[in-house]
Amino acid sequence: MSCPIGSGAYEIRPGDTFGSISRTFGIPVADLLLLNPFVDPDNLQVGQIICIGQVNRPTIPCDSGNYYVVRKGDSVYSIARTFSLTANDIFAANPRLTENLFIGQVLCIPENPVQLEFRVNLSAKTLSVYRDGVLIKEYPVATGKESTPTPTGTFTVINKQLNPGGPYGTRWLGLSKKGYGIHGTNAPESIGTAASNGCIRMFNSDIEELFDITNTGTVVRIFP
Repeated sequence: MSCPIGSGAYEIRPGDTFGSISRTFGIPVADLLLLNPFVDPDNLQVGQIICIGQVNRPTIPCDSGNYYVVRKGDSVYSIARTFSLTANDIFAANPRLTENLFIGQVLCIPENPVQLEFRVNLSAKTLSVYRDGVLIKEYPVATGKESTPTPTGTFTVINKQLNPGGPYGTRWLGLSKKGYGIHGTNAPESIGTAASNGCIRMFNSDIEELFDITNTGTVVRIFP
């Protein structure tokens, strides 16, 4: 199984409870519950795999609200190029940062002049990414059910959240339309269908990629 950033897999042993695991690893029970939303803590099975670790929360101040999670092969310089910034911009936004990055490290990305635009086609079930009017990437998505349709119109990304968990998957991009967002999923088979309560669902690997290049303020246009 794949566990969220900042956690790892643990195999249940005889006599284990969330309480005993909490005491053994110094992890709050509340975090175990958040990391394992579909595990019944009163019915643990020997050999069952769960995720253990503290829920990952950004700990660095970030005025822009644009958090980036370091991936394999990243460097300060490659990240700066991705966002049309300089390495000094990245260092200035992350005062304790060194050139020695580690996978899963959370960085703050300052505002930059290059803005993306997302266009969601509800009929085609796609989210297209444009930079300066040029299509650079297209992703398959799931959209709202007939009874809970995805709203159409022009919105903006107003917040970003790591590891919201459960049906929201590994990343959340909140929209200016209250209660709606673009997020991952724990039901990947739904991608390409009308299955959500109105939000835009993506494969976790896709939303993780999109999350890292998205600034708050990014325009999202949703078409029928």
